[in-house]
Amino acid sequence: MRSLLFISTMITICLSCNRDKGNAEEMVEIYLLKKYQTVAGKCQIDPSLSVLQDTATIKNQDIEAYSQKDYKFKLTDTAFQKIKAFRNKMPFAVTVDKQVIYYGFFKPGTSSSPCEHSITMDIDRTSGNKIYLSLGYHGQLQGVTIEDTRNDPKLIATLSKQGKLK
Repeated sequence: MRSLLFISTMITICLSCNRDKGNAEEMVEIYLLKKYQTVAGKCQIDPSLSVLQDTATIKNQDIEAYSQKDYKFKLTDTAFQKIKAFRNKMPFAVTVDKQVIYYGFFKPGTSSSPCEHSITMDIDRTSGNKIYLSLGYHGQLQGVTIEDTRNDPKLIATLSKQGKLK
């Protein structure tokens, strides 16, 4: 009888415990930089000399979807308005759990200055509340190599777990 009571108690405890969510709570966020320097002679952020702001500008809940094919984030209205207020060449970092996946610069389509060595962000004017990320600005120049981490495996896995991949 005692062993039956013990087994019943153990089963009840096991069933009532929360399952380990693993990495389901990882968050994709976009931070502006508190401090940074560029690599000499390049439009590229030096990761060793950059510091993220204390809080994310675009929080995980602000990101509604991501398209791997087009490198576009769909944002909430509020988050999209924040991006629209960015100034030319504003530095940012896309992170997963505050670990930088990549750095880049905001480069609006009206900008005349190039940025050949970084991932750049702009507003997608053809569809609502989307931003897109490109290699370089005005596109990638021949002979210039940019590490393409826009579809980094950790970023994609986190967005996939959240059901945000399109």
